[in-house]
Amino acid sequence: MLVLRGLRRVEQAIFNHTKEANRLLDFGAGDKRLKDKFQAAGFQGRYETLDMSLEDAHEYSSISQITGRFDAILCLEVIEHMSLNDYVDLMDEFDKLLNPDGTLIIGTPNPLCVVPMWAGDPGHVQQYPLADLAADFVVRGYSVEAFRVRYGAWPKGIPKLRFLAMRVLCYLLSVDYAHGIVVIGKKQTPAQAPGSAGARPG
Repeated sequence: MLVLRGLRRVEQAIFNHTKEANRLLDFGAGDKRLKDKFQAAGFQGRYETLDMSLEDAHEYSSISQITGRFDAILCLEVIEHMSLNDYVDLMDEFDKLLNPDGTLIIGTPNPLCVVPMWAGDPGHVQQYPLADLAADFVVRGYSVEAFRVRYGAWPKGIPKLRFLAMRVLCYLLSVDYAHGIVVIGKKQTPAQAPGSAGARPG
């Protein structure tokens, strides 16, 4: 696998699953940093962004403004800001907007992380466990690949020893050192077998 400079490991995985998309929607794109990274890495398709913020220019400020379908949809660090009912409604909209063989990628804080998601942003309102999120993808007809994501560089030297000790402690306490989770779903046609879910650190 070609490793691209400027992309974190999980961003590389997302790029690999979306680089051939002719049309991509980044839902909740914020400052469009990921768009800049993907285009610098060689993404050639139409990268369209949606965000309610007025700080940056986006193609859309509401999902109701969108017409047509997409080969890929990204929704990173968004669903934790909405209720479970709003999440279900959003997933229904994504189902309508994706092409039959499209890719849907969702990232959110890891509820099992030893650092609670509420500590980083008081606007977080709902947790989405990895198993439940992946199961929802499968029920909706996606094959699934799931990642646990640790932010920041992997430690070296003495900090690495501290990190290894933390991993052992997390295991004993049934919590996780990974800060976030990412679920990559590939929409299946009726003729295709249902997907399976697995997780690995990102």
